[in-house]
Amino acid sequence: MRRNNLFVLFLLILTLLFPSICIIAKFLHYSFTVKNGIVYAIASSVLYYGIGILLIYRKERRIGKTSSFFLSVSLLLNQINTFLFIFHADNQAAMLLIALWFVMTAILVAVYVKSVALMTTFYALSGILVLPISLFIMLSDFGARTVIAREVSPDMRYCAEVIDDDQGALGGATILMVYKLDGSFSIGSFEFRKDEKIIHSGSWGEYEELYWNDEEHLTMNNRSYSMVDFFPRGDHAERDMIFTYVREHEGVLLDCIEKEDFSSVENDALIRKISVSDDCIDFLCGGDGFGSETAYWGFYYSEKDDMTALWCAHPADQRLERSGEGYLWKEAWYDPRGDNTYYTEWICGHFYYYEMSF
Repeated sequence: MRRNNLFVLFLLILTLLFPSICIIAKFLHYSFTVKNGIVYAIASSVLYYGIGILLIYRKERRIGKTSSFFLSVSLLLNQINTFLFIFHADNQAAMLLIALWFVMTAILVAVYVKSVALMTTFYALSGILVLPISLFIMLSDFGARTVIAREVSPDMRYCAEVIDDDQGALGGATILMVYKLDGSFSIGSFEFRKDEKIIHSGSWGEYEELYWNDEEHLTMNNRSYSMVDFFPRGDHAERDMIFTYVREHEGVLLDCIEKEDFSSVENDALIRKISVSDDCIDFLCGGDGFGSETAYWGFYYSEKDDMTALWCAHPADQRLERSGEGYLWKEAWYDPRGDNTYYTEWICGHFYYYEMSF
């Protein structure tokens, strides 16, 4: 492989890092923020500017058609990276540094890419990105996102943040965000947050107070939020194990149900207890807590696809509401003193995942 082709390949790999991290993080239920935008902007700018200067001042100015194509793609991806990063930047200096790389990509295409079709496509797509980038940089002084309160739950499991999203003349919002602290980590300027969720978004300037009542209940401005409504009590790893197990063993489970013989699965490490009733078959997989703070999770089989078959709520109260990928019931909807909850989600066939708290 020629040396200039190696430069192009290296540049392409670098440009794929940012979108790849985005996709992988999303798949693993992570979101990420740039903790120090100026550090990241300086480091990436030095790297990209160095590559750009080396490419421009190499003796061999021409590259092949294949390399021209990949160079155009990699530089366009860099411009998209610029667009994505600017929305995470914490100050205008970081935005400007990254935006200057946008200009360098146009210069590299002008020097190396000789195909009119490639150049036309590149500059047309670049032009689409220029307007939102320019507007965002120009308007950045009129708004800011500031963390005005941060509280960690007593068991160090969750972290709650109140964000003041000031958009100047355009208004703004007060955002309450919670993420799993015990699954989050940092790499350099990037902070990866596990299961980050917006709990509340209200009018700008409405914040008064934020505190945890206990490990699972958060209060902001005299309004309480239960984490069980937003985060399953069975952690994601165990939940995913249940989904995978049922999908992979559906045939075996159906055979057990038909024969009314569960000996082949009752000793499985995932299943703690099997209970058979007229309406459904309960496969209990886990539980924790004590007394009035007890939670259970597992899966059940309902031939009639009755999502209330497992649940002991009074018939008059059996109303499920859509919640995420499944359905939720809360006793508090009928009795302000009640804290019982029930969540269920379809897995496959007539099998459903469930979580209960009492």
